[in-house]
Amino acid sequence: MFKKSKYKNLINYVVLTLIGILVFLPLYWLFITAITPEAEITRMPPRIFPQHLTLENFKRVFYAAPISRWFLNSLLITFIVTLYTLFSASMAAYAFARKSFPGNKFLFALVLGSVMIPSQIVMVPLYLMVRQMNLVDSYWAVILPALPQPFAIFMLKQFIQELPVDIEEAARLDGCSDFMIYWRIILPLIKPVLAALAIFVFITEWNSFIWPLVVLNSPDKFTLSVGLATLQEQQVRDYGLLMAGATISAVPIVFIFFSFQRFLMRGLGMGSLRA
Repeated sequence: MFKKSKYKNLINYVVLTLIGILVFLPLYWLFITAITPEAEITRMPPRIFPQHLTLENFKRVFYAAPISRWFLNSLLITFIVTLYTLFSASMAAYAFARKSFPGNKFLFALVLGSVMIPSQIVMVPLYLMVRQMNLVDSYWAVILPALPQPFAIFMLKQFIQELPVDIEEAARLDGCSDFMIYWRIILPLIKPVLAALAIFVFITEWNSFIWPLVVLNSPDKFTLSVGLATLQEQQVRDYGLLMAGATISAVPIVFIFFSFQRFLMRGLGMGSLRA
């Protein structure tokens, strides 16, 4: 019995190691290509470990485009959308989960229904609204349509309604208002879920491409994903330049993931217990 368990654990470790290598390989190839000279990038067959490494591609990408400005634009837009989503979605989820008001179920059904609508369907009418408000080619044209996050409301509501009501009743007897209960009790209890949601919203908005491409025209207002797409030429592609820009774009995502990894695991664990 002990041998069977030992062999089973060994097989699990081998399988997980292989999966980890497959997941890590694209990131490794991205970074290695970014620090490899152009002559070695196009070499066939390609080398897994290049003989010569250089930072020339990173120097060229900063000279070729205002990538620092694009980086700050993406950071500003993503930060505003993520922060607003966490605050507004948690308040709306608390209201749906704990408050009884006319139209509660109907409004929540509308929230669920909006999750099922593909963004491509509403892109044209949304662009017409943005143009009518004279917001085209501005940061607000990217920020405002991204603020409503119905999936975030649905996700947080499922967790809040599973929390014990006794804590809130005790706080209400002590004189706490609804907002104080939300701020001092609900938010600390759902902190792991908020962290997981923050990572999801941050990555989604950081990688957003189609909508910013539609509403932004000035190069100095491009997000990083849109700006990097302009570096590609129709006939010739500078892979070293593109990979250097993609590496810069991947740095915040990797940093956010590892910074909030502990909360992410707790949030996923809470989700598995409630499933």
